[in-house]
Amino acid sequence: MFYFAINNFMAAELIAGFLQGTIALLFLLLLVRNIYTVSQERKGCSVSGCKITDIIVNLFRKKDA
Repeated sequence: MFYFAINNFMAAELIAGFLQGTIALLFLLLLVRNIYTVSQERKGCSVSGCKITDIIVNLFRKKDA
């Protein structure tokens, strides 16, 4: 999408280039957010971090004697 946006800017089609560039940035933002969310869920964490789940895990952890 960035390639097409740059081509539209070079062809002096500014509105199409701006629109495709914006769409490309939004898709990139969505992809980064999804990668972050999946990596946090695989760790067993909430999306905002591991603080709450770590507290719950510590409540039920077996104590070594």
